[in-house]
This record gives sequence, structure tokens and C-alpha cells, in this order.
Amino acid sequence: MTRNATLFGWAFGDPAREDDAAYVADLKAAALRNAAETAAAKGLRIREETAEYTLVSEADTLIDGGETGHDKLVVRCTVDVTGPGAEHVRAEGPMNG
Repeated sequence: MTRNATLFGWAFGDPAREDDAAYVADLKAAALRNAAETAAAKGLRIREETAEYTLVSEADTLIDGGETGHDKLVVRCTVDVTGPGAEHVRAEGPMNG
């Protein structure tokens, strides 16, 4: 498997709670679950130990959160995937290709 076999999971929360470690941990867990659901829909599995998390801010990045992420604390989980066809799945931009 190559590093290109990745996808994103997302979670959205209250930006006023960005400094609440337990709250952010819950959002990270939700983003990982979202990644697992996305992988499963493609017939793939995630490699949980490869999960990397990013707190995404529209003000600090070029990512457009759209309506879902506007004025929200956004947690993005990037994770490696395995399974038939995984080599064709790439997390690109804000979407999974």
C-alpha cells in the first residue's frame, strides 16, 4: 500500500470549545468514525493507527468549509485505507477521490 491510499473523515463542532481537550477528543473520534464509514461505503477498511488530525479554520487555510463548516470548529482526520482498489482512493483537497 502507498501513502496515496488515504481518505478524510470530518467532524464539526462549536468553535468556542476549541480549547476544551475532552470536547476536541470527542470530535476527533467522530471524524475517525466518519472516515471508517466512508471507507466501508467504498468496500475498504481504515488503518486506525495511521490517523492524523487537523483542526481546520477557514480563516487560517484555503479550505472552504461550505455551509456545513462555516463558523464551525472543523476536525479533519486523514487515514490510510486498505482493501481491493484502495490504491485508487486519495484524500485530495477537501474531498475523497
